[in-house]
Amino acid sequence: MSEEPLVGPELRRRLSISLLAGIPLFVAYEYGVAATAAAGDPLRNSSELLLSQLIELAGGGAGWRYLGLVIVLAIAGLRAALQRWPLGEGAIWSLLEGAGLGLVLGPLMMLLLGLLGWLPGEQLISGGSGAGPGIEYMALVVGGAVWEELLFRFVLYAAVLAVVASLAKPFVSEEGPPELLGEVLAVLLTSLAFAAAHLESVLSWLGKGGEAYDFDLFAWRAFAGVALAVIARTRGLGVAIWTHAIFNVGLALGSGPGVFLIEPR
Repeated sequence: MSEEPLVGPELRRRLSISLLAGIPLFVAYEYGVAATAAAGDPLRNSSELLLSQLIELAGGGAGWRYLGLVIVLAIAGLRAALQRWPLGEGAIWSLLEGAGLGLVLGPLMMLLLGLLGWLPGEQLISGGSGAGPGIEYMALVVGGAVWEELLFRFVLYAAVLAVVASLAKPFVSEEGPPELLGEVLAVLLTSLAFAAAHLESVLSWLGKGGEAYDFDLFAWRAFAGVALAVIARTRGLGVAIWTHAIFNVGLALGSGPGVFLIEPR
């Protein structure tokens, strides 16, 4: 009996499809890195920098970041081709769905946090790095979303799920660990980590960047992290990547998320 083809969210939740959907953002990010370096003001996304440093600690040089990325994307493309997954239904629709969600995420968060009295207002508007919405800066802001999603909604999320499953295993029946508990903890912990990763006290060891702690601003980041985590788990990582990217466009045009861009030391 042949396996039924994957469609809809089941297809878009595949990591290979998500990575292929993020190719334009990978390209945009690398352009932004090269352009700012050529202009004498090198900027990199802190999530990409952290993941790259982990590769270097494992023994790989700086060039391994590019080679590793090409290899991973090639494997993703090969897997999608072998499985005959339709890219229109998978990668392209991830882009379209994510763009739509990205357009409504900001207004919905403003409404919700406004009702709670936690809307950051001027703090968010002044939160940028001052680089301005030039094309190089915009490429970094938009392209950086793919690295942030890989770090927080894939690597860290999977790590939390693995830890919860390992700790809970001795206390549960043979049916397995409480998956709902793991999912809830993963959403909460990765969202708090996402918000904390914007703070100057956290980013200072990577280089210049970050913002001073402010409760309203921290709540804004954390709520965004919750929304993106839910989107990643229900609609697919590729959808979350593009939601984040379009969400960042609005921030860059109106309030600059430059705190996630740092100048490597």
